Amino acid sequence: MRILEKKFRGSQLCRTLSYPIAYAIAWLLLEKGPLELDDIVKEVQRSKPAVCHQLSKLRLVNIVRYDKNWRRTRYWIKYPQEMREFFKACDRVITRITSRLKKDY
Repeated sequence: MRILEKKFRGSQLCRTLSYPIAYAIAWLLLEKGPLELDDIVKEVQRSKPAVCHQLSKLRLVNIVRYDKNWRRTRYWIKYPQEMREFFKACDRVITRITSRLKKDY
């Protein structure tokens, strides 16, 4: 079976966002707007190398952009409206899937 380019990119996006740290970083950038690396590290409470690794994955799937100004790098979501809709759809599906859980672990 041949995978079309759009379906391949969609699977790459879903695979990247399946990592909780990548999901948290994308959500953070969506909610707070452009942030520098140190600010992201503080917010998600992970090491700088871990955050950099996930940011590079998010850049590869083309949803995070960055701008360098000397030693400072700012990151932001490239398609904020579409990503907001994507996260809302994810929340609706998760709410539906977990509706029968007695408690949230």
